[in-house]
Amino acid sequence: LNEQQWRLNISGLVEQPLALTLEDLRRYEPLHQFITLRCISNPVGGDLIGTTRWTGVSLQRLLPDLRLKPGASHLKIHAADEFFEVVPIETIKADERVMLAYAWDGVPLLTEHGFPLRIYIPDVCGMKQPKWITAIEVTDHWEPGYWVVRGWNKEAVMKATSVIDVVGMDMNIIEAGQRKMIIPIGGIAHTGARGVSKVELQVDNGPWEPALLRTPLSQLTWVLWRY
Repeated sequence: LNEQQWRLNISGLVEQPLALTLEDLRRYEPLHQFITLRCISNPVGGDLIGTTRWTGVSLQRLLPDLRLKPGASHLKIHAADEFFEVVPIETIKADERVMLAYAWDGVPLLTEHGFPLRIYIPDVCGMKQPKWITAIEVTDHWEPGYWVVRGWNKEAVMKATSVIDVVGMDMNIIEAGQRKMIIPIGGIAHTGARGVSKVELQVDNGPWEPALLRTPLSQLTWVLWRY
């Protein structure tokens, strides 16, 4: 998609159709959020997950300028690859974190990550969050999105997960007496936007023990833990 030719076309139940440029969206006060995103297909310990600082415009802030007609209840988000998803307007009104993102880590989105525009919706997997957005159609009803039509989970809420990512190497092993060593391990825990209050581990059949948690970058990111 070419930024100079690209437009975000707004149609449907609005007073007047709009065609917004990226520059139009950048004029709104930017929203910066540290976010962990995960694919619904990511296996435990898989690499289809990552944490990044996303920048964009809150849809809650943009909504009044769309001048919705009475009866408008949902936004149908269309992408250049024919992917689409439907977002309730009530979700947007209730959560300012729902946003149209145009940058990550301070630079424009890479093509594979949705340039020029993608949506972020807290607590749901990537299959509900279109990239390469070209249009928003305002409607008066819900309908199943692209992957839901094809049999995937209707809600796609991120499930709680915790994994061991790091096991201490020789230089990290601590001698702890005769025939005994302490080996540090660590990893991530993630529950979408719900936050993690505790991570516990059980070694063999021993008691459950609490791990140490690092303060997360935000309520929307994974938590790093160590034991």
